[in-house]
Amino acid sequence: MLTSFVRSGQKVILRIEDILNKVFSSEQNLLYYHGAMPNFCMWMLFLSGLLLFAYYTPTLEAAYQSVEYITNKLPYGDVIRGIHRYAADAMLLTVILHALRVYFTDRYREYRLIAWYSGVALSVFMLIIGVSGYILVWDERSFIIVTKITDFLGSLPFIGSSLASAFLNGEVISNYTMSMSFFLHTGTSFALLVLLWVHYMRISRPVVNVTWAIGSLISGIILLFAGLFPAISGPEAKFTVEPSYFDIDWFYLWLFPLIDAVGNIGAWLVLIAGITLVTLLPNFVRNHDKEPASVSKDHCVGCRLCSIDCPYEAIYMAPRNDGSKYKEIAVVIDDRCAECGLCVGACNFDAIELPNYKSPQVMDDIRIALQS
Repeated sequence: MLTSFVRSGQKVILRIEDILNKVFSSEQNLLYYHGAMPNFCMWMLFLSGLLLFAYYTPTLEAAYQSVEYITNKLPYGDVIRGIHRYAADAMLLTVILHALRVYFTDRYREYRLIAWYSGVALSVFMLIIGVSGYILVWDERSFIIVTKITDFLGSLPFIGSSLASAFLNGEVISNYTMSMSFFLHTGTSFALLVLLWVHYMRISRPVVNVTWAIGSLISGIILLFAGLFPAISGPEAKFTVEPSYFDIDWFYLWLFPLIDAVGNIGAWLVLIAGITLVTLLPNFVRNHDKEPASVSKDHCVGCRLCSIDCPYEAIYMAPRNDGSKYKEIAVVIDDRCAECGLCVGACNFDAIELPNYKSPQVMDDIRIALQS
């Protein structure tokens, strides 16, 4: 049943790719930059966030006023705030697109496990950054978020009270609470860069940048939303007034309707089960018997082409000590080999082969395909 679901999803993804190729051409196909589009949104977030950071004051007394100053008094401040707001939504949307395409094209298992696990961690970090960002506005919605998160963390058995105290940075809401939220928002953002390095470490030539056309399209859409639906604050949070304003952002604040629906413990169970399920997805499909590429010592001349072309860094060059006139030989790391055959195509000396898919067989298949 799972295999049928994956195959159906793959057909849909490939069909959408074909339509986008006809509309935008293969050079500008959005799905071919599914991993680069979140990066582009991230850099928009960093740039707009730095501009906001220059005028923001993370204290209970001044946070709301500083945000209002940015929005209403600073030249183009409302635009910058809107870009920051909608770039965050765009990043999450493109991350979901990226995850779906990776999953339905079966590019998340075996040699891609590190990329999948780090991708799950990146998604959790994004949720933390998004929620803490809404706290920094310090309107009535921010007040509700802080109280709900405190209760949510405190409900966790054994360590809940310690987590709640660490989040509040004390026993009650104070300026230290704002400092913690500011740290979670900015510190976790920079931690994304480290996780991104882990995300890319098994890919020798990852596509990390979009084309000018795609970048312009994404920027235009974000600017359009920032203009049509400006990012605004609710009433200022006050300890003497019962908060009621809570404009929901379903991209990042979905946890709070979930808490209202199933309670704190129920939300913990759903959250932990969801993260665990997504993390373990690669284990639900049985891995085939691997037959990694093999190198012929007699034919390898140490030209390095196979190691250069391998997209998963599964081949490295080692010094030869067998008396050969060539100084290096290609060595395959079996666990990283994806059996994609790119190394076979790169080699001009028939020195590397896939045991179950020899070059003559590949050439015969190509000839048959051309004739038909």
